[in-house]
Amino acid sequence: MTPVSSMTKRVGAAVVGGVLSVGLLVGCGGTDGDTEEDEPSAASSATESTPTEPTSGYLPVPAGTTLTEPGTTLGFGDAATIAWRPQQDTVIALELTVERIDETSFEESFEGWVVTKQMKGQVPYFVRVTATNVTGTQIGDLLVPLYALSSAGSLYEPLDFREEIFEPCPGGELPARLASGKSTDLCLVYLLPEGHALSAAAFDPVGELEPVTWRGEITEIEKPRDKKGKKDKKGKKQRDAG
Repeated sequence: MTPVSSMTKRVGAAVVGGVLSVGLLVGCGGTDGDTEEDEPSAASSATESTPTEPTSGYLPVPAGTTLTEPGTTLGFGDAATIAWRPQQDTVIALELTVERIDETSFEESFEGWVVTKQMKGQVPYFVRVTATNVTGTQIGDLLVPLYALSSAGSLYEPLDFREEIFEPCPGGELPARLASGKSTDLCLVYLLPEGHALSAAAFDPVGELEPVTWRGEITEIEKPRDKKGKKDKKGKKQRDAG
């Protein structure tokens, strides 16, 4: 496999008030200058006070933690240890496992959500992951920076569901408080343009390092069958009970 450069194009997406929309992702990590600082968040507790040791060309992490080498290709169910800086003085480390990737459609999974004209023709994907906090202190309220790598070599940011819960796949934000050593299950949603299939889930390290990727068989989601035993949109009948 030819490594994909970490300088590939990044495209961002957001969800606001039940309306799907997309925009260009201009940066990765960091915070805006007008962020409120009245009360420290769970993320801000992961500071330089945590014992750290240097890692080769990467970020400082707690002693005994080894980051997965950039450019590593993994399969579904394999774990990688990754790290990033959500703030200048904060390093977050997670053990991340991509369990599976499902391809779906707006008709099958987005009932009740307004899909804008610019989204027509795009293909939704659900990426289900398990994240374990190996930062060495409590963290939380952070969107895991896992991207969708397209067949065209672009990296797509997940949708960010902050104002409404998207039941089929709630998003990639860590819970408000995730203690060190604890795990959580997440489901991230990506929208790829027509003709650009999702080829891998990818974590893009700092600088010009190659991404860590997870590849495997992508499964298709079928529209749930109704309760009356009628055919679903793919023409399949629900088996009668008894």
